[in-house]
Amino acid sequence: MRLLKPMFSLRRGSICATAVVAAGVTFAGCGGSSSTSSSSATTKVTGNTQSADCQGTPTNGGSLTYARQLGPVTLDPFRPTNSQGDIFATSIIYQPLVQPDPKGGSKLVPGVADKWSASPDGKTYTFHINPNAKFSDGTPVTAEDAKFTLDKFADPKWNIASVLAGGYKGTDIVDKSTVKVHLSAPTPGFLWNIAIFDAYVIPKKKVLAEGRKAFFKHPVGSGPFMVKSWNPGSSITFVRNPYYWEKGLPHLDKITYLYSQDDNSRLLALESGRAQMADGIPFSQVNTLKAKPELELQTAKVPYWLGLWLNHQRPQLADQNVRQAIQYALDKSLINQKIYAGLGTIPNSILPQFIGDASSSQVKPYPLDLAKAKALMAKSKYPKGFSTSLQYPAGYSTYSTLALLLKQELAQIGINLKLRAVDQTAETNNFYAGNYDLTFPFAQFSSDVPIPDEYAAFVGLPAMHHFFSWWKDPKIEKMTADYLHNASPSRVQQWHQLQQALLEKTPMINILNLPFVNAHAKKTCGTYLNALGADQLQYTWLAK
Repeated sequence: MRLLKPMFSLRRGSICATAVVAAGVTFAGCGGSSSTSSSSATTKVTGNTQSADCQGTPTNGGSLTYARQLGPVTLDPFRPTNSQGDIFATSIIYQPLVQPDPKGGSKLVPGVADKWSASPDGKTYTFHINPNAKFSDGTPVTAEDAKFTLDKFADPKWNIASVLAGGYKGTDIVDKSTVKVHLSAPTPGFLWNIAIFDAYVIPKKKVLAEGRKAFFKHPVGSGPFMVKSWNPGSSITFVRNPYYWEKGLPHLDKITYLYSQDDNSRLLALESGRAQMADGIPFSQVNTLKAKPELELQTAKVPYWLGLWLNHQRPQLADQNVRQAIQYALDKSLINQKIYAGLGTIPNSILPQFIGDASSSQVKPYPLDLAKAKALMAKSKYPKGFSTSLQYPAGYSTYSTLALLLKQELAQIGINLKLRAVDQTAETNNFYAGNYDLTFPFAQFSSDVPIPDEYAAFVGLPAMHHFFSWWKDPKIEKMTADYLHNASPSRVQQWHQLQQALLEKTPMINILNLPFVNAHAKKTCGTYLNALGADQLQYTWLAK
């Protein structure tokens, strides 16, 4: 996931009389049109930089406590159910054949495969397994394991994201450390599609001997750490994988993730020294934490967003006029400045920001235009408005505040939102089952790859019910399939056309593009975030 574009804000019109007060913030709604301009209120924090304490040679040993917003419900990477809670835990246990650079940037680097190549026609990939790659029980990673994993990657009964295996025909074992992967058509996003959780390499013999359920309760992977103990809902502790293939890594002996959805609990753990790292930093606390000399804030520019899902099984939300009216009614600049410290950017896509996106001058974002929103509602099948429900993750002050603001803004066009705070796991299950009207499916919602291919497949193709929206459009299905298997340079322009078409249809809504904001003690070093926002922690060490 990568790359936020320059910041934008919407110039506000006149302030209306009505207001909502939530979490100490007062919001005033207003109508009128808006345009984009540079934001002067943007707060800046650092990226993958290190403090002066971390300029020396890394030292080995020590334990780190990480206060995290979400914990894993499952350690089965092929079926995550708790958003980044599952994904960020499994990212240090397992590795794929190739992976995003753990130090950030938009390139792929070796995982358990130390080298790979593609045929000129883009339909065959050859991977060579690193001879030093071993699972945490000491058994070597083999071509059998790679083939087993890739076949499971393409199996919808096994992998919830199997739509990403479009074009996969099968894998041949060349020798004990080499596989050839065959595709039915060129698929330029293939390497990225297998670089994430849905293709983490797992040991075939052990999985078959123990069974899926038992194996993932006590998993074995080839990542830098392995599970020592797990208290679901509370904490999980990892220790160094003694067989990890990168020489001299990881530096730490032990890592403990402590989980709390309560923002204050995570911040108190960090400020007191009980934790050396914390994620999910409340945007309202960014400036406060910046003033603390013993701490350092860190951002990751990833495809992280406020994705608002609309269930097209509800006739009101299946009406395109209604969906576009919602887009025009949302004051995204106000949301950005009042809730997200001006760190967000106004989107020109229904999806998060990707490498290869059209610029805002090529594909224009929806402006704030209350008059246009009201005209679209009048044109819809529901000119008198309607009532509907909004589910949002319970326990997050930002979502509580955001929900109240959305209720106020949509009331101006006759949409009465009934607000429902729902536990994250239950909310995600509701999302998969279509048991929602409007929802924020995940408390932390980001793409798993920095290019559009994954989410284009999720939303544009019928598998997964068009990413559990139950929306469909045959024309966009064809555009998506053509894009995903076009290996020529023209695919960039194809994406721009698809980006524009999706924005016009607006089956779901991107309210804001956001960065991840984490924090750590100044003496906690090597705290890199990869381009997907995950910290694999093999380079992390503690300065004296």
